Amino acid sequence: MKIRKKVNITRSLPKIPIQNKGRFITQRNEDEELDFSIDFFPETTTSTKQEFYRFHKTIERIQEQNQFYNRNDNLMSSLSSPQIPPGSFGLFNRQKNDVLHLNHMKYGDKYMVILARGLQKQNDIKEFHLNDNRMTQLSSSEIIRSTRGAYKLSLSKNKIGSGCQEIGNSLVSRDCKIQLLNLEDNKLKESQIIEILERVADNRSLKILNLSKNNISNNCCTALCNMIYNNEDLSELYLHFNRLNGNGAIMIFNRIGLDWSNSFNQMVSTNKELIHFDLSFNRIPYKITCNIAEGLKKNKTIIGFHYTGNSGYVDTKGFLIPIESGETEQTQHQIAQRIQGCQYIKQKRLRSYRDTNIKDCCWICEGWRQVDFQWNPQESGPANDPMFLHLSYLNYDDLYMGKVEEGLKVQRMVPPGLCYYFFTNDDIQCVAQDQLHKRWPLPLNKVRILDKKVDVKLHQLNYLNVQGTQIIDKYYMPIINVQPRQEDLLYVPDIIENKRIWSFPISLFKDWKKDTDELLDKCFQNDWNLSRITKLIKDENDRNGCYEFLRSNYQQIKDTYKHFACLSPIGDIWAISSLINLQLLSQIKLTEMNEKGVIKQQDMELKYLATISGTEKGNYRKPERGMVRFQFLEMWIRIAEDKYIRNGIAKSFEEALRWLWEDHLKEEFNKYNSQIFRDSRYWNEQCDMCMKHYKTILDSVYIRYSVKKVKPGQKPFMSLQELQDMCSHIGLNQLDTYGPNTSLFAFNKAMMTQVDEVNSDRIFQMSFVEFLEAFARIAEDVDNRPIGLHLKIEQLIWRCYNLFSDIYAQPNQSYFQDEWDQINKQQSDEDIDNYY
Repeated sequence: MKIRKKVNITRSLPKIPIQNKGRFITQRNEDEELDFSIDFFPETTTSTKQEFYRFHKTIERIQEQNQFYNRNDNLMSSLSSPQIPPGSFGLFNRQKNDVLHLNHMKYGDKYMVILARGLQKQNDIKEFHLNDNRMTQLSSSEIIRSTRGAYKLSLSKNKIGSGCQEIGNSLVSRDCKIQLLNLEDNKLKESQIIEILERVADNRSLKILNLSKNNISNNCCTALCNMIYNNEDLSELYLHFNRLNGNGAIMIFNRIGLDWSNSFNQMVSTNKELIHFDLSFNRIPYKITCNIAEGLKKNKTIIGFHYTGNSGYVDTKGFLIPIESGETEQTQHQIAQRIQGCQYIKQKRLRSYRDTNIKDCCWICEGWRQVDFQWNPQESGPANDPMFLHLSYLNYDDLYMGKVEEGLKVQRMVPPGLCYYFFTNDDIQCVAQDQLHKRWPLPLNKVRILDKKVDVKLHQLNYLNVQGTQIIDKYYMPIINVQPRQEDLLYVPDIIENKRIWSFPISLFKDWKKDTDELLDKCFQNDWNLSRITKLIKDENDRNGCYEFLRSNYQQIKDTYKHFACLSPIGDIWAISSLINLQLLSQIKLTEMNEKGVIKQQDMELKYLATISGTEKGNYRKPERGMVRFQFLEMWIRIAEDKYIRNGIAKSFEEALRWLWEDHLKEEFNKYNSQIFRDSRYWNEQCDMCMKHYKTILDSVYIRYSVKKVKPGQKPFMSLQELQDMCSHIGLNQLDTYGPNTSLFAFNKAMMTQVDEVNSDRIFQMSFVEFLEAFARIAEDVDNRPIGLHLKIEQLIWRCYNLFSDIYAQPNQSYFQDEWDQINKQQSDEDIDNYY
């Protein structure tokens, strides 16, 4: 028969904590365990008393039934005492069969004795949570003897007193399985603390020990140090709100392996298991904190370290930062967080878009996540040394990412929440194009980059939303690769004691291949073989003489062809049209009468047509209405024959060529030497420094405009159309100094000499080093001020920032600011002189 009725409680009854559902003794069927549950409901006082008396009247009958069915009757017999009102133990009705929760029940010794008797035959309970009761040494010993075989024993906020002896006996027992021992806030005597520590030193099952709020002083440090030294299995140790405020703290750290005087080997060989350590609120002074901080740098196993309430704080990397006592924040006691073992505590830390100085960091409790910050030159954008990372939770201070050739990757622990970041790429602030980014309207003032404070004006910032996570698994193994207290990479600029003299091989221009005699020989031989000169000159000696003469002057002939081919290219094909050819012949005065005769314009047109006719069809590099380089060489043979041989002035082709060169070609052809610009204006240290400083922008420009005609798998190159698009996009077409031929001349004259221009597309594919020269030639043409080319190049580069306003920050001042200041001052002085 089941007895279960609703009862009321009167105020005259002893005060018992009342929950939503109280647990009272009832009886179940024969095949059921005893049920101690009955609900409380506010009814009349009379019915409450009646039910209470009826309950005690049935105890004898229930005991007889228990005896008949051979049931556990210890607890029932104890509750039959009229001096002990029934209370809620939850011993038989538990949500988890192996866990007993009696926290915050304020049960005293009488109830705990009853509980201990009820636990004698309950061997399946593995976790005992008896925090915040009124247990004293009168009942603690009996309770602890009843918890043999437990894995977790939590007795915080009690006064167990001599019960420590029973705990010590359990710890040294061979059958001890205790992994968690919580004795926080038990006001234990120092002798009891020492006894516990001596037993823990020989224990091999304990993983978590909490002795906080027990007023542990330096007198216990010897036992505490020996425990840490001998016990290599302890993973969590909590000692907050004690009085380890002097040499005691030093002794503890020495045992952990944090001796700052030559004990690194001891640290490695001793305690490697401790990962969560709490020394909060021990009033450790500044000088001791400095020593602890130095020793802690050597330890890489303590992932969570709590030091709130002392003269220091833990920073984002796990370093202990000492602070003077006067600087200690008074709010630390208010913000002290409750530690829950190695569990991630979900809480909101006050964060902003720029955290100036995050203190008291614990990767474990706050759920910091490991994040890999990476810059991929193929996807993020071009990369140049030095590369820095700026994170919002670090006040955007610079974080060196290493050498570009070694891979730009940084692993950091990041707190939960939004994390904004950007990069400094060779002194230029930018965002990664392949990573999440959002609009950013606010300037970032006084960002530390090396030894400078820079105002960053980016229109976008990279960001990621970090979710808190557990970083310690159930086996107390970290699931992260980042070690605490790792020093960041240090960027050390190259220091040259004796300044290195600038030279071409150490510049950005070093990959530009100059016109050597060997290269010119190959080019001339190729053009000679492609032409029909051998068919025009029958005599071998005369042919050899023409060969040698033309080769000796091939550099001027090639440069002149390149110049006039820029005036009217046929699409992307460099060639000289009929109209441009007549312009050239007019400039060299071939149509004017002299003592050696004159050649008619009609005849010159016929020579042009004869030269370009009969070309190979189907080769787009040899247009039908244009003259290419090898044909340009052939044309002068035909003109020399018509003017000098047919008029009887010369008897051979060689002689006719020499007359033509001296009378018409020599002076004109020497005007188009492309190398003069390089030697006099471009290949110098200032231009090299300018382009190196802004190489990231130049890389980005080249990458953006090197895709239109690139085939899959082909190395990127810039076409003529893309160079013209670049000039248009940065607004050069709105300048009066920019003409339609500016980009044409810049492109073609910047291209390195190619042996074969008929069977290769290389002359239409601009490499990066050729792009740099083309860029410099455009800067020279659009800016007619009498200033250095490096200043003009910088001004043109600044225009390119408009192409990447969402990626790169506009520079705050010129790289050559001192030179500009001097130019502006000189201009002001000239204006004053002109005024007077």
